[in-house]
Amino acid sequence: MIPSRFAWLGLSLILSSAAAFAAEPTAPSPVKTTPKLEILNKQIAANAEDAKAYSNRGYTLALLGRKEEARADLQRALALDGKAPMRNRVGWAFFNLGDYAAAVREFEAAAELSGHQAHYDYYSLVLGYWGTGDTQRAQENYDLAVQRDPRLGENKTLHERTLEWTPLEQRAMHETYVLWSKAWKP
Repeated sequence: MIPSRFAWLGLSLILSSAAAFAAEPTAPSPVKTTPKLEILNKQIAANAEDAKAYSNRGYTLALLGRKEEARADLQRALALDGKAPMRNRVGWAFFNLGDYAAAVREFEAAAELSGHQAHYDYYSLVLGYWGTGDTQRAQENYDLAVQRDPRLGENKTLHERTLEWTPLEQRAMHETYVLWSKAWKP
């Protein structure tokens, strides 16, 4: 028996769908520029020793998916300024690049340099440890972060506190909050 025209049509649709799913997805091309990036480029052109501009541009490039350029700017920022605040800023950019080991390295260095006195030390470490899968250390630092900033200890105020953070940063904090609020026992 010869399959009907509809059977062939159905089979061809199934095969073409399977081929589409089997094909490698194409990664979106990185964004070439944004108004913020243009401002940062001008700041750096005006002052090639501006570590903050390099770290800001590195963070922006990280969010735009331009990883190698971001890494170069972050390394330049650290070469110009290796103090605690800069190391923390660079850690956030590495976190958004998905380079969690580098983020932890920078967050730990920043916390050490500040004597664990900067307001951001503990919640930054939460991000890094979450990224590396070190749940215990993420929760330990979350507890310390809540002691320093009680707004992190309640879901509503945590949400308000992290409203301007990237989705990845928010996810790390919220997932750690859930674990901390349900199971944390110091």
